Amino acid sequence: MFGVTNWLPFDSELKWVMEVIFHCTIDMMAIYAAFGMAYFTAKEYRKDGIISGAVGLLSFLIISFQTVDNTIPIFSQFLMSQGMLIALIIGYLVARVLIFFDNSRLDGRYKIIIPILIVMVLASLLNMLSFFVLKLEIPTYVASFVMRNTQINALLYVLSMGFLTNLLSWMAIGGPFSDSPTFTDAPSMANMNEALKNGSSWNVPYKFTDTTLFHSFANFGGSGVMIALIIAILIFSKKEQNRNVSKWSIFPAIFNSHYSMMLGIPVLFNPVFLIPFVMAPLFNMIIAALFIVLHWIPVAAYPVPSGTPGPLIGFIGTNGSWLSLILGAALLIIDVLIYLPFVKLSDRISQEAGEIDEN
Repeated sequence: MFGVTNWLPFDSELKWVMEVIFHCTIDMMAIYAAFGMAYFTAKEYRKDGIISGAVGLLSFLIISFQTVDNTIPIFSQFLMSQGMLIALIIGYLVARVLIFFDNSRLDGRYKIIIPILIVMVLASLLNMLSFFVLKLEIPTYVASFVMRNTQINALLYVLSMGFLTNLLSWMAIGGPFSDSPTFTDAPSMANMNEALKNGSSWNVPYKFTDTTLFHSFANFGGSGVMIALIIAILIFSKKEQNRNVSKWSIFPAIFNSHYSMMLGIPVLFNPVFLIPFVMAPLFNMIIAALFIVLHWIPVAAYPVPSGTPGPLIGFIGTNGSWLSLILGAALLIIDVLIYLPFVKLSDRISQEAGEIDEN
């Protein structure tokens, strides 16, 4: 869009560096969760946290390892970037196994060797199980449902899958919709071909998909319209810690990364933010679907670069529909208002708990 490759020196090298940083931090968040949970669980029982954390990390790597013919070894992205809850559970169970054997009457070296062997065997079995689960190809199933059913059924299905995706994201589990639009599934390809053929995306065959609704209007700043929560906290919250976390989270949230907010506030497993986290995206999808049905905006059918800021996905995906951009901005303002009472509720709970004075 901005011709960065024409004016920025060393753009390809900078891109490579940023990709390395991304893949070793946000894209592998669950690894650190597995280590941290195992480490702090062991410390809670006055055991060696370093050994426990290392074994927890090892077990999670074994579980998420995948082998693909004629390629380098890879790890499941579903587990690495979206499986934080699974990583926390694995880290906790690994620590408890090590604690159990450490309290046993076995000789010193066997207290380490035996539980590590048990953990490695169980992790290998879970790896095989996860391989068969990933073979189900849930995203492919979602796409095929959209193609085989009527538009009203497809709309209801996309709304329900979007709701489920955000609910599972709140629980640190990856949902049926991916983090960003891929434009490689069958409905997206059919929409794009039709748009290229006719010169517009007004009459594409599949109007209600994860790309046209969820990614274009309900994924601003990541799951739960996270950019709206950041804005609401910066404007209305009096809790300094939350304001600091929000300030540091603005930049990644612009490019649809919500992890810092999910962990820093935290939003994960926080019942105060559950309702707006799942309802704001659902509201956005319903309003966007209404605008599409009324033929007020075209469908987002054109490919969008990975990392495109949320409110711009619908604008670029419709080949520059200004009404789509205005709709996205209006929905973002409404989302901020949806989060507002819950931000104030969070402040009030903190105040009643005696935590409002950060000093």
